[in-house]
Amino acid sequence: MRLITLSFCLLTTLLSTSSVNASPANSNEFRAKQIRSAFKHAWQGYSTFAYGHDELLPVSGSFSDSRNGWGASIFDALDTMIIMGLDEEYQESLQFVANVNWTSTQTPSKTFETCIRYLGGLLSAYDLRPDPMLLTKALELVDQVLLPAFATKNQVPAAFVNVPRKRPMSSKTIILAEFALQLEFVRLSQVTNDPKWERLGNQVIEKIARAQTPLAGLYSISWNADTFQPSKSSYITVSGGGDSFYEYLLKTHILMGGNEELQLQMWKQSVDSMYHYLRSVSADGSVFLGEALGDNKYLKSGELVCFMPGNLLLGARFLQEPAYEIFAQELMDSCFKTWHNSPTGLSPESWSWMDQSSMLDDSVNAPYTADQKYLYQDLAFIPTGNSYLLRPETLESLFYFYRLTGDAKYQDMAWEIFESIERHCKTEYGYSSVEDIMDNQGDITSDFQESFFFAETLKYLFLIFSDKSLISLDDYVFNTEAHPFRLSTSIKVQA
Repeated sequence: MRLITLSFCLLTTLLSTSSVNASPANSNEFRAKQIRSAFKHAWQGYSTFAYGHDELLPVSGSFSDSRNGWGASIFDALDTMIIMGLDEEYQESLQFVANVNWTSTQTPSKTFETCIRYLGGLLSAYDLRPDPMLLTKALELVDQVLLPAFATKNQVPAAFVNVPRKRPMSSKTIILAEFALQLEFVRLSQVTNDPKWERLGNQVIEKIARAQTPLAGLYSISWNADTFQPSKSSYITVSGGGDSFYEYLLKTHILMGGNEELQLQMWKQSVDSMYHYLRSVSADGSVFLGEALGDNKYLKSGELVCFMPGNLLLGARFLQEPAYEIFAQELMDSCFKTWHNSPTGLSPESWSWMDQSSMLDDSVNAPYTADQKYLYQDLAFIPTGNSYLLRPETLESLFYFYRLTGDAKYQDMAWEIFESIERHCKTEYGYSSVEDIMDNQGDITSDFQESFFFAETLKYLFLIFSDKSLISLDDYVFNTEAHPFRLSTSIKVQA
């Protein structure tokens, strides 16, 4: 019945978008059609210049292989093709997937990235359109590439694997977010009826829960790979290095149908500590999440943190906890402001701000130059990393806000972002990262199209303007690469 429902939703969306000429420019039908066209433009460039490689170089018309050369863009795009009804492209991609040789690579596999992109993409496509080949390739990948990462003395996954030798690569440290493999492993157990994968993924989180940390529920992003203890410096961030760890605590609880309590309690504790220790109110009233080192708070954030409003809102609706929703709303408004206020309409990779109390509180580490103060007065944030890498995190949160509240203003916010991407990132062959979001005069593209542009950015955009029953959040949970996994037991969170 669920497959029939999904097919009906796809048909409804495609029929409505096929009559786009009769639809006004602000209609959902028109906007969904434009986003689907953007996918086809990016895919045409990839197919022409980079097919079978990991990424397209959309300015020079060449390719890159930053993810082992197994065709990351194809695996990341599989479920988006199904969702958008791109059957011809999907069938061609299936032929490629069936023939991938996981042992053929010249570089070490990065365990976390391989898990979220390749395994996540295979499991999601299998959930949306079951095909035994997809599950076979997923199990091959786990056996040949991911499982060797756990062959350490403490069964904590190594950050990298020597694939031809099927051995973990030793390192002194590992990053917190790289432990976040449990969502994919839980789903693998569910579709194979083999509990060993779930146990393997969750046992790492259980070990983390026993570690000592100066801020309850928040953990250093750097860990000693041998002792499996957080580094003494305990640098804490919800940005890169920490993001997916916190994201997966709530989502794993939901995917497991509530049949676990540890990760839910860890998520609640982390959110409480984010509010009390990392939350910062800027001079103009915006709210951002900073970072912490010892007793000092650093006013540093970025687009990677902007998944958090959506994660908080999901938790608020799932747990029926209004306080989380208030926290989510103030972060959502501030994340969007970094797009809306920038000269190009694109958000920077990272930014700082002037905290209301920073001039009075010595524990807030934020010296400002005259130029930074001027920028803050103009933008209400201070860009510190000016590139835009086609990231989806604000769009991800807007997807949750639209689906869970039903408020169409979040669709308009998403469309504003899409128009900025079209204006500044589109090239002859695809879409490119840009070098400087502060430059709205010249060509600022930097010749790289991330595979997650197919998996996340365009998928979230398309779903924001599609029927809300298409990949309903009552029936699916998304991994950190926006690959939806079907819930065994439905929940009620959508408006």
